[in-house]
Amino acid sequence: MKRIFVSLFSFIALGSFAQSTPTADAIIDKYVTAIGGREAIDKIKDITISTTSENQRGTSETEVKYKFPDKYAMSMYFNGNPGMTTVYDGKTLKTSGGFGGRGGGGGAPGGNRPQPEGNAAKIQAMRSNPFFELMYKDLGITGTVQGTEKVGDKDAYKVEFSTADGRKWTDYFDVASGLKLKTFSSNETPRGKFESTVLYENYKKFKGTEVLIPAVSKRSGGQMGEITSEVQSVKVNKGLKDSEFEIKE
Repeated sequence: MKRIFVSLFSFIALGSFAQSTPTADAIIDKYVTAIGGREAIDKIKDITISTTSENQRGTSETEVKYKFPDKYAMSMYFNGNPGMTTVYDGKTLKTSGGFGGRGGGGGAPGGNRPQPEGNAAKIQAMRSNPFFELMYKDLGITGTVQGTEKVGDKDAYKVEFSTADGRKWTDYFDVASGLKLKTFSSNETPRGKFESTVLYENYKKFKGTEVLIPAVSKRSGGQMGEITSEVQSVKVNKGLKDSEFEIKE
């Protein structure tokens, strides 16, 4: 009788959880609404985000440009010296330069690693796009809600996202506000497993924008230690030209 009661209780609890927990799509929709909504985001044809990052090796400056729907360019300077650059022209991704940390991303020896192709290249290029979630369906990215978890003092929905080629990461969305609070990823590399955690803080509307963008991100994991990145400026709809996204040999 006791076993039947325990099983019945577990079934009811599981059913209650399923009914009270939104789907991954609903969580993304709430997040998009929280940062300003699809209508405001659709008005953005290009965006340039400049950040400074501090870590145990010094200071880096990064400029990231997006021309929607699918062009991306990143330039990073480390202690005033040229560092890693990445360009995606809508078809091909090319990374070059040395090791460094960048706002919203990690660091890697760009010229010494294989360049992804096809859908994988586009996903890598678009990962730091502040509106990346709107591209999930077109890119075949699916989400699975894994319950709730504390991020600091806030309750957050834990959602694992997967690509068609098996890449995974986990995002945490504030239950109350809908804003994204944290991203966790774990990847196997030739040097072993690499784990990374990014915290997103101080969402704000920068001058000229109608959407919220996290002004501060804190990344931990890897050889660079903790990297704190702060957005210095956001420029929207400045008429970026396709030539700024050309891949040069």
